[in-house]
Amino acid sequence: MTRLNLIKSIVLAALLALTLPVLAAAQGTYDPWGRNNRNNGRYDDRYLRDSIHRLDRLAKDFERDFDRALDRSRQNGSRREDVLNGEARQFRNAVSDLKSRFGNGRDLNRSANEAQRVLQSANRIDRVVNRVNDRRIFSEWSQIRQELRVIGDAYGQYGYNNGRNGDIYRRPNNNDPWWQRIPGVRYPN
Repeated sequence: MTRLNLIKSIVLAALLALTLPVLAAAQGTYDPWGRNNRNNGRYDDRYLRDSIHRLDRLAKDFERDFDRALDRSRQNGSRREDVLNGEARQFRNAVSDLKSRFGNGRDLNRSANEAQRVLQSANRIDRVVNRVNDRRIFSEWSQIRQELRVIGDAYGQYGYNNGRNGDIYRRPNNNDPWWQRIPGVRYPN
């Protein structure tokens, strides 16, 4: 009789030992943005919200100063100037939409499309900014780049192009295989 009780106790202890890790893992929540780990140094609700507000202010200043710089350039009065001013306006509008959609920042998925639109628009403007020979524009754009990196890091997989194929506002994902981290090589998404 004691031998049977001993076997039952061992089987019961083994089952308990196997189910405890499963129960403990079920207590966590799935958080693709790493908000549960506040010590990662990059993402914090308030930090991201402040970054979006700074980006909104910088985008308004950039649009105004970019228009002034184009007025002093060879492109003044041309169709190209209108297109570039339209790109700057689209960027400012995208940032404004992100700011209003982000709200209190409890759900990043809610504003992921707006963040992607901001990053796509910024990639288009980034190609042009280096051609405009104006120190003020270049300085403002470097400040904007810093805020865009924060946004690209926070939205992670929802950022433009998932960090590949020339997206400068997202740090490379170190979970990718090593061959996908080779610079200059394009891979299908």
